[in-house]
Amino acid sequence: MCRSELAYSMWEQENPLTEREQDILRHLAQGSTVGEISGALFLSPGTVRNYISEIMQKLEAKNRIDVVAIAQNKGWIET
Repeated sequence: MCRSELAYSMWEQENPLTEREQDILRHLAQGSTVGEISGALFLSPGTVRNYISEIMQKLEAKNRIDVVAIAQNKGWIET
């Protein structure tokens, strides 16, 4: 590994989110409500809120808007 690849790999961060969490995050990025997400993914609203809370903890985000911004900046979801 050359020096530039090593430097890049130190900055590159792996996506810590599960596939389901990424699904929910994509819906959040589109502006969907908890109710809309629960209907689209066949989950209860409480389960969706739990997933959102877990996503926020993993990304160390303050709120849902912050979660989307962090994921977009890291290239984990489309901007």
